[in-house]
Amino acid sequence: MLYEMIDTAGIEPVECPIRRDLARLAAELDTRFLRAGTVLADAIALVDRIIAGLDTVVEALGEERAGAAARDLAAIAARITALPTELGERSTEVRTIAAIAAVLRQQVLDMHRSLRVLGIYGMNIKIAASGEAQFVGFVDGMNGKLASGEALLSGLIATLKELEAGLSRVQQVDRLLAAECAKAVPAVPERLAADAARLDDHLRGVASLAHRVAAIARSIQAKVGVVLGALQVGDSTRQRLEHVVSSLHIVESHGCGAGAAAYVDRLLAAQLDAIVASFERETRALVGSLVALVPDAHALLELIGEQAGDDGRGFLSRLDDSVSEMDRIIFQLQSAQHQAQRMTTLVATTVSDLTHRVGSLRRIRTDVQDIATNTRLLCRRHGAVGRAVAVVAQEVDAYARDLGTTTDQVARTIGRLADAEGTLSLRGAGTCDIGEMLGGALGVIRQACHRTEQVVRAGGDEAARLVEVVRTTASELAAELALSDTMAALAAALTARAGEDAALTAADESSLREVLPAIARLYTMAGERQIHASYQLPGMDAVLAAPVADDEDDGLF
Repeated sequence: MLYEMIDTAGIEPVECPIRRDLARLAAELDTRFLRAGTVLADAIALVDRIIAGLDTVVEALGEERAGAAARDLAAIAARITALPTELGERSTEVRTIAAIAAVLRQQVLDMHRSLRVLGIYGMNIKIAASGEAQFVGFVDGMNGKLASGEALLSGLIATLKELEAGLSRVQQVDRLLAAECAKAVPAVPERLAADAARLDDHLRGVASLAHRVAAIARSIQAKVGVVLGALQVGDSTRQRLEHVVSSLHIVESHGCGAGAAAYVDRLLAAQLDAIVASFERETRALVGSLVALVPDAHALLELIGEQAGDDGRGFLSRLDDSVSEMDRIIFQLQSAQHQAQRMTTLVATTVSDLTHRVGSLRRIRTDVQDIATNTRLLCRRHGAVGRAVAVVAQEVDAYARDLGTTTDQVARTIGRLADAEGTLSLRGAGTCDIGEMLGGALGVIRQACHRTEQVVRAGGDEAARLVEVVRTTASELAAELALSDTMAALAAALTARAGEDAALTAADESSLREVLPAIARLYTMAGERQIHASYQLPGMDAVLAAPVADDEDDGLF
């Protein structure tokens, strides 16, 4: 707020002690109130930093992020707790698949041996046929089909070897995971589940912290508002004192007689009395509001202490340790899950490949049966040679029937493998994301730890400093602003100098009709004009408000 400033630089040297003391007092007021304003600004800055720091803790542990972390930790704890049972079930599943694969591999090897034996019988047919062209050509065609069958079966055997190697890797990873589980389950996941529940409770405490911080902030804002308003008394008091000093100068410069001077002394004594009352009221409010900041500063210090204690930093640090202990299990779990996924893919690929080749296996059987049938037909047309070959053809027919039986067994075994393939996995959707979940939760917790550490380290010192600064300054300021007695003494001096109220002479009235309007033009505040109005002489115009700038409020005082 802007006020009309009284320029006392051009006033002649003060000889009147009262005017001199009032002028000195007015000149000192700005300096005295400047300290109050500086302390208030520092206090506000400290409060803002402390509250901003606590707000960062609230933000770091907000429901959206930390609440999700608590739920993730609970889910991870449940997931790890269930691992031993799931590993046992998967071990059974892997053994089942391995057993089926072994049976299937043996059946394919049996088919492979059958084809090799059939190749030997083909050579026997050539020998028994004594080079008969038809038999030789027939055997050569048969050997081509057998070679195709052997190539097909060799590919199947390679696929099954790859499957068995993959199953062995899964079993090895599962053994490592089972060893980690034996060390940590159930103690670690139980502790993690308990900490997740405590984190959830802690979040409610943080929500309460947010409300408490907001309440303290509102309380401080209200008190600061009172202090800011009270600080204006320094400016208004200085102006009013300067008006009194200027009024005394006007009287002295005009050369008023004793009666007129005494009349103005009584007016100015009344102004000083009003100044004293206003100054006492506003300085009490100022000092009282500063003192009232101390409980708020203590409350902030207590909030920071809570964050430093078991419910704050200590709890978060322990939670960090608990979560970090899960790393090795999570690593093994993810490795096992990746192996399971690769193995599931491998088994699915193997089943698909074998299913696709079943038709080719059946064609081998058909080809061999055709060989046996055609061999017998040839034998009938070639007399003695045919009879010799027929003995070999009977063996070929027997192997053809055995091969057909084995082919049917292979088809059924492949079906069993297809059924078992769907069970090979660690149960529970999103297992591969468990490491990411844990990492995200750990990141939230560590950020909250970091921010809490910052608040405890910096905010604690600032809150303690705030308490000390406000308490000390309020006490010192109260002493510095104890000016009411001085102003009251000067008012009493004016009253004493005025003496008894006596009738005014015509000369006195003439002087007052010139002096009082000049004094009235000095006023910038409604309180001054109200007091002045009661000292107007009969017939004098009402005291008008002086023109004020747009940002002044003439009626505030």
